Amino acid sequence: MTDAALPVTERAVECFTDAYLRSLGAEIEKRGHRWTVTLPTDADTALELDEDILEIASDPDEVNEGAIAISPEAPFVERMLDESADRKPLGSLSLTQDQFELQLPPWITDGTVEVTDRSFTPYYDRRALCALFHVGIETVSEYQTEELHAVAVDLNDHEERPRLAETYLNLAEDYQREYSDGKQFDEQILSDAIETANEVLEREIAPMVRDIRERATRAAEVELDEYRQFVQQRRKEINEEISRLNGRIEDETEAIDAAKEQAERVEALRKRKELQSERDERRAELDNLTEQIERNFPEKRREVRERHDLTVRMRPVTATLVSYERGDFILELNAGDVTVKKSYSYAIGAGVMEEPSCDRCGRQLTGENPLALERSRVIGDACCGN
Repeated sequence: MTDAALPVTERAVECFTDAYLRSLGAEIEKRGHRWTVTLPTDADTALELDEDILEIASDPDEVNEGAIAISPEAPFVERMLDESADRKPLGSLSLTQDQFELQLPPWITDGTVEVTDRSFTPYYDRRALCALFHVGIETVSEYQTEELHAVAVDLNDHEERPRLAETYLNLAEDYQREYSDGKQFDEQILSDAIETANEVLEREIAPMVRDIRERATRAAEVELDEYRQFVQQRRKEINEEISRLNGRIEDETEAIDAAKEQAERVEALRKRKELQSERDERRAELDNLTEQIERNFPEKRREVRERHDLTVRMRPVTATLVSYERGDFILELNAGDVTVKKSYSYAIGAGVMEEPSCDRCGRQLTGENPLALERSRVIGDACCGN
C-alpha cells in the first residue's frame, strides 16, 4: 500500500470537508477550528448551511452547543460522505514547477554524492485522475478501520501514479481546486480511469483486508474452541446429572416396593415419574450436544462466521483532474574529483519517473542502495561501491 491513505482522523475529515463544501460553492470563513459556512441557495445538495458554525474536533460530543461537529463518525460527515459518493464532484488542479521545489529521490539524498546543480525542462503536460475513496473495513464483532485513500491514474496510459496520489492527498487542505460537473471531459475516458482506480485500490488494500480477515478468523477459531470446550464440559455435567438421577430413580423404585401405605406408594410413583422426565430431558440435551459435536457445530459456526465476517466498502467521494508537467530533470553530480551530468524523466508532483539501476550489476538504486559514481558510471553504493 502507498502512503496515500489517511485514517479517518480530525485532519483527514477537515481536508475532505473543506474540499467538498467548496465543490458546492460554499463560502467558508475560518477562525481556527470554527468555520462559518454558507451554501448558495441553488447548491446541488441536501445539506443546509446558512452561516452555520462547523467545529473541527476529534470527538463529535466535544463541540460547543449549537455547532455542527466535523469529526470522525460525526453524523454530518457521514452525510457528506454519502452524498459525495453519489455526486462524485470533479475538480481540476494544475501542478507546475513554479509551485513545487524539485524533489530529489532517496537513492540520491541518502548517498554520499553531492548534487551541485539541478534543472527541470518541461516538454508537455500530462493529465491524471486523482480519486479520493472512503474505505471502510469492519466485522460485526470487533475489527473496524476507516481510511481516506487517494489513487492517481494517468489518463494517457492508465498507469498508476502512487507518488502523485500522495502529493494530491497532501495538497488537499492547502490548495483550492476549481470544480465542474465533469461534462467538459470525455465521459468514457473518465469512466475507464475510475474503473482502473478501483482496481488499483482493491490491490492496495488487499494486504490490509487479508490481515484483518486473518485476525477475524483467529478470533472466530478461539470463540469456536471456547464453545467446543463448553460443550465438552456440559456433556460431562449432564452425564453426571443423569447418573445422579438414575440413583434417585432407583431409590424411589425401592421406596415403591417397600411402601406399606397407598399414599406412600403414590408419592413415590409421582417422584419417580418426575425424575424420569427430568432424566429424559437431560438425555435429549446430551443427544443434541453429541450430534453437534459429530457435525462439528454447524449452527454455531454459521453464527460465529456471520459475526466475524468482513464487510469492505469502497466509496469514491471526490475526483480531481490533475494536470502535471513532465520533462527532463538534469542533475550535476559530484563525488570527489568526478563530476557527471545525468538526465531523468521527471513529473511535477510525482518526482523521478524512472527506477534507475546500478550500471555495473543491474541492482535497483534505493535509499538502502544509494547512487555512487565510478568514473562516468552510476553504481549502487551498497552493491558495487568500495
